[in-house]
Order: sequence, then C-alpha cells, then structure tokens
Amino acid sequence: MHGNALALSDYISENDQSIEAYFLAFPQYLKIYKDKQDLPTLNMFSLKDMIVVAKSDVIVTNYGALTLVLLAKLTNIKFVDVFHGILFLKFAPPPILHYLNDYEEVWVSSSNLKRLYVDKFGVTSKIVPTGYGRVDKLINGSYRNVREKYEIPLSKKIIMIAPTWKHNDPDRSLLPYGMDQKTFLAFVNKIAEESNTHVIYRAHMLSENLSEANRYDNVKTMPSNDYPDTEELLSIVDLLVTDWSSLAFDFMVLDRPVIFIDTKPPFTGDDIAKRSNPSGRFGEIISNKDDFRKTVKLYIDEPEAYLRKHRKKIEKTKEIVYGGADDGKATERYYERLINLIG
Repeated sequence: MHGNALALSDYISENDQSIEAYFLAFPQYLKIYKDKQDLPTLNMFSLKDMIVVAKSDVIVTNYGALTLVLLAKLTNIKFVDVFHGILFLKFAPPPILHYLNDYEEVWVSSSNLKRLYVDKFGVTSKIVPTGYGRVDKLINGSYRNVREKYEIPLSKKIIMIAPTWKHNDPDRSLLPYGMDQKTFLAFVNKIAEESNTHVIYRAHMLSENLSEANRYDNVKTMPSNDYPDTEELLSIVDLLVTDWSSLAFDFMVLDRPVIFIDTKPPFTGDDIAKRSNPSGRFGEIISNKDDFRKTVKLYIDEPEAYLRKHRKKIEKTKEIVYGGADDGKATERYYERLINLIG
C-alpha cells in the first residue's frame, strides 16, 4: 500500500465515502504496513478474507498480481494494474507481465509507455495513459513537516542514496566502487561533513539495510520496509544517488539533481541486454569515488549547474516517461477511470 495504490486510496478516502476499499496482501506485507495505512486489511491466507475479495467489483494491483490470476481469468471482477515503478531503466520481460492480458485496464504514465507495454511486452488488455499518481503530491507540494516527523536536521541539504535490489545477479554488490559497508559509510559521512549535508540511505524492500549506518552522525537509514512512503521522503531530498532504480523517475518531477552510479545492470548473461535500458539514465553517471565526491559537492552547491548540463536529456526523458501528464492530476484520472469501471 504505497505509490500509485496509496495515491488512489487516499483520494477515495478524501472524496468518495460511497466506495468501500480494502488493502489485500500477504501477512509479511500486512506487517510492514501495520499502522502506516488506514484501510481495513485482508489476508491472502485467510479463506474468510478471500471470500470478501471474491465479491469485489474492482481489484487494483501494483505488484504480485500473479497470485490473483485465477480470479482475473475466471470471474467478472474488473482488474486494473498501476504497477510499482516506471519501466524505463529495467525492462521486465513479457513472461512477468503476460498476466495483465486478463485485466480490464492497465494504467501507465504516458503514451510512450503504452507503446512499450504493447510493442515490447505484448500486453493485449486496454492500456490507458493516466500519468503517475504517486508523484502528484510531489508536484503539488503537498507534504508538510517531513523533517520534523522523522527527526531529520532542518538546516542541512539532504542526499538520498537508494540502490535497486540484486534481481537475478546474486553476486552484485549494492555498494558502489568496490567498497564494503564500513568503507562506504565512512566515505559518505565524510562527504556529508564537507558539504554540510545529511545522507539518507534507503534500502530496497528486497535488500538488507546497512546495520552500521546509524553509528555515523551524518547518515540515517530509512529502509523501504520501515518507511514505505517513498514520495514523502523524496519531497525533502536535494540530491538523489541511485544505480538502476525507477525511483529516479519519481524524483525527476522535482527537477533536482540525480547522480547515477556507473555499475552494470542488476542482471546476468543475456538478461543484461534484454532487461536493461542504459539510455534511460538521464543525469550524471559517475564511475569512480573521486568524481562522485566532486560531483556531489558541485550539485549540492549549484543545482542549476546540473540542469544546465543535462537539460536536453532530462526534457527528452521526461517526455517519454510522462508525456505532459506530470501535471499533479494523475490521481484524479485514476479515480475517473475507476468510477467508469464501477459503472
């Protein structure tokens, strides 16, 4: 219950009391989101709860919908997918997405992404460009008092480091430039001291957190499993560091600097070419520690230098990913499509 699903859920809660909504997940995810979302919950392992699910008018998924494939195939429930990350850096292969062919609609962020779903992934259900609901609050400046809420220094600029997970490369290190955890933390803590910044390290939901991080004064770990509302945190970030995470496309609506660590895609063998899109990395790509330190300091002090250097690539990528739908109204379009489906 985060991202696009959370955006739609919040919109319904604020605007339409006639819709009865639930949050359905496996127990481990219900535990993660306990007290972090307001919907009544349904457990995938509960027969009683699954009877409630079977009586639904619409089911909106953003991950793991393979678990509901029989309901999508055999019932009149209308299924909608909003996915959980913009597929432009790490392409998922068709076997992962073919279940969407039993869906009523798939909502994507732009017409260009619609073509990607049709031409590359072979999805045959109705694909509707809606924009990307999870970034509406970022665009509209809706978040308030985030630093106070999480006890993050008020006077310092914020650097977020957010690598993706290992995917099918079990030997891949999540830390850059051959550093181990101790060396990496000392390295980024020193950069934070020199630039008067504070570093947030955000581990992916499928990755281990850095256990030693909170020993450093200028580093705070805020893993996805403990802080699932990504956009809330991005609202206070001044510079994002990532490798192959789709988080970069959420952050790009703020026109703030993005640094990509120059590592190979998180796949092995033929999957590197089939499942990755290096051209999607629209910001600075850094291949060594010295350039990393220099670039972070430069763009923290002069974020406009980043925009000057990368403006053309940023604008081209934003057009592909959002196609003008980064207007802060995507969630409203979600709701309109939902009402149309309910009838």
